[in-house]
Amino acid sequence: MFLLTFAGGPEGVSSLHTGSSVLDKSKVPSGLVVHRVWVPEHDSDLRRPIADVSDRRRRIVGAVLIALGVILAIAVLVTRAAFWLAFVSLLIAWAGVAYAGGGRTGFYEVADDGGLGVYLGRLKPDLNSMHATGPWK
Repeated sequence: MFLLTFAGGPEGVSSLHTGSSVLDKSKVPSGLVVHRVWVPEHDSDLRRPIADVSDRRRRIVGAVLIALGVILAIAVLVTRAAFWLAFVSLLIAWAGVAYAGGGRTGFYEVADDGGLGVYLGRLKPDLNSMHATGPWK
C-alpha cells in the first residue's frame, strides 16, 4: 500500500490510493470479519476509507439463537401448543439478532497502517462519493 500526498492540500495530509490494498489482514483482530470497505472515489477527497466489520463469534451465537427461535415456533405450530409459546420463540430470535449485532460490530475508519482505526458506530455513515470494494484486493 502506498500513500499519495496532495501538493495542493494541507501539509502532511495524505490519502490511501484506491488502487492498492486498503486493509492489512495481519492488523485486523482474528475474531473480526471485514465484509466491505468503501474508499473515496476521488484522490482529492480527504476522508479515510471506511470498513464494515462484525464479530464472528457473536454472529455464530446469534444465528444459533435465531435458528432455535424458528425451530421452537415451528414446534408450537405443529403441536398446537399454547399461543404464548410463539412469543417466547419470537423473543429468542429477537435476542439472537440483538446479540449478533453487538460487540465490536460496526463501521470503522481504516488507519494509515492498514488496521482498523476510529470506531464510527453501528449506523451506516455517509458514504456518498465513495465506492465499495472487497476487504482484500
